[in-house]
This record gives sequence, structure tokens and C-alpha cells, in this order.
Amino acid sequence: MTDESDVDAIVVVRELQGRYPSGHGAPVEVVEVTDLRQLPDWFRPAVLWTEPLLDRTGEVTAQLREITTVDPATAAEPLDGFINQLYRSLKNARVGEELGALLDAQEALPHWLQFVFNVYGRVRPYNKWLAWELREHPLPVELDLGLRHDLHAWFRWTEALAREAGLGAVVDGWEPDLAWLRG
Repeated sequence: MTDESDVDAIVVVRELQGRYPSGHGAPVEVVEVTDLRQLPDWFRPAVLWTEPLLDRTGEVTAQLREITTVDPATAAEPLDGFINQLYRSLKNARVGEELGALLDAQEALPHWLQFVFNVYGRVRPYNKWLAWELREHPLPVELDLGLRHDLHAWFRWTEALAREAGLGAVVDGWEPDLAWLRG
């Protein structure tokens, strides 16, 4: 948290009553819901590693655990998105399109982070909190963001993790270009 941060408070109620008015940018932003699963996916990182202040039924705790856990099977889509952006970047670099290569490599990064967190059943944190997340709740693998400077090495690292996670078919779907992607 920084001096510029606001506080998000979620109040889970049996019936919506609108008793907690707040607006975007308020020092304390209050969201009133009857079920945490109603929160949009983009809000999930905001509740990582939180615990309810009051939960008389245990339902809120169960819902919180549910929305902050990811099915590792969902890692296939961001893996494919990563490979697609990496492939585009390498193709652009091959024909001298430096800006396209740079932008596509940058667009590969969010897919890659999503893939790695999904593999381990975790919600990807907001970018602002990524360093804290990795320091306080490390993944079983070390994320080397420097890999993005060597796209072939980045692909090989990702391929190894994908195969270890049982997602080799997604990688194999990029034949006949695998040897080229590996470098």
C-alpha cells in the first residue's frame, strides 16, 4: 500500500440495500454484493491473501477461497496466447519490423504471466503487486523476467513448464514452427 492507495472494502449481505455508497476514487471504496462470485474477474487480484473480518456462516471464506483459486487446466489458453504473440514478434524481427517485434513481445508478457500463475492454480496479481506477490508467496519456479530479452530462451523455458504441466499438446500445435521458436 502506498500513500496514494485507496482501500477497497467488500460487504457481503443477504440482500442488497445500497447502504454503503462510495464512488471510484474515494479513500474507501465499498462494494456491496450478496456473493463474492458476483465480482468481476478483474477484481479477483484485489482480494488475494485477504481474510474476512466477519463471517458468521463460513460462506464468505469459502467463496473467497473459490475466487482466488484457478483451475490449472485454464493455463492452456494463455499459453497459446503467449506462443502466438512470441511467434508474431519473431516473424516481425525476421523481416526487420522492429516496432512490431517489440510490441508483440511486450504483448506476450501478460499471457505468459497468466499462464505461469494458472499452472500453479493461482490468480495473477495486479502488476503493481507482482514483486510483493513473488516475494511473499513465491511460485514453485523462479520467474526470470529477463528471459523476455531472448525470445527463443523465453520460449524454451515456457515449453518446459508447459510440458511438465501436461500442456505439451498446446505447444505441439505450433508445428512445424517449433524448431524455429526454440532457436
